[in-house]
Amino acid sequence: MVVLSIPILILIGPPGAGKTMLAKRLPTILPPLSLQEALETTKIHSVAGKLPENATLISKRPYRSPHHTISDVVVF
Repeated sequence: MVVLSIPILILIGPPGAGKTMLAKRLPTILPPLSLQEALETTKIHSVAGKLPENATLISKRPYRSPHHTISDVVVF
């Protein structure tokens, strides 16, 4: 599975196939952010107003897990 080049990953399958388990563990198997990626991620969060006041540099990859009923307009 190639995850790094896919901005959005949609998991489809029958109940009990392990989609939720894989989705919850996906951030832990991704490589750590490089310094350049961390700076860029921190800038984006700062401009969007999503950076906590006491935060310095975001070192973990951002990961969102939207509800399955969310519309395409909200995701993109």
